[in-house]
Amino acid sequence: MTDVFLYTFPQWIVFAALFGIVYGWVENKKSFRLIGLAAFIVLGLFSLYVILGDFLAPGQFLTPEEIMHEELNDEIINEAPIEAQLLPAYLSFIGASVLALTAFVLDWLDKKQYKLLTVIAGLVALLGFFIVVGAVRSV
Repeated sequence: MTDVFLYTFPQWIVFAALFGIVYGWVENKKSFRLIGLAAFIVLGLFSLYVILGDFLAPGQFLTPEEIMHEELNDEIINEAPIEAQLLPAYLSFIGASVLALTAFVLDWLDKKQYKLLTVIAGLVALLGFFIVVGAVRSV
């Protein structure tokens, strides 16, 4: 998987999901809200795949000796590759997907509590988006 795909794909999904949710609220179309929440869930599954697939593994960027001797001084941290800087973003995408899954079920069952969870899921996903933007700018 290319580096560009690791930071562009989540950005497109976040904005597609937010667009679907906002459009669904404005036009009062439940199907668009559910599609937006489903996009967050798909993003969470993609994030799990990336993390479990060792695309962001720190072992690829540090030698075992550096890890064993805890030689993680400022120079190594400041020079962390973009893959390592993206880990917090992917963790936030997983968190957003858990919230979106709960909101999806509540919206499907016509419960009012879905609104709060949807807003929180959107904010958590935006946090991940801005982490990605910060990582891209630092490269």
